[in-house]
Amino acid sequence: MTHLMTMMISFLFTIAGLLNLLFYIFAIGTVISFLLEQWLKNRPLSVDKTINDRNQYIVEVNRKYCFRQAWMVNIYWFLCNIGLYLISRNMATPTDTFWNGL
Repeated sequence: MTHLMTMMISFLFTIAGLLNLLFYIFAIGTVISFLLEQWLKNRPLSVDKTINDRNQYIVEVNRKYCFRQAWMVNIYWFLCNIGLYLISRNMATPTDTFWNGL
């Protein structure tokens, strides 16, 4: 296995770990935004309708953004795993060298 392939596998593992972390952040953000949106629909924060509409808009845009980003991060993570599969499918099986020489 060449040095370039080793670097590529290491890079893809690093990116996959980062994308996994980002997915959880955006998924939790989506759930929190959804709960806030439901809360604001049932219990407005102010008697002024324009302020309530503004707050509802902010939470709705945040929910849509987090949901979209969670999907995109998940797609990139999946493509990263496909890349890892394609790179590593022709690699030789590691041999046990610990007991050699004993």
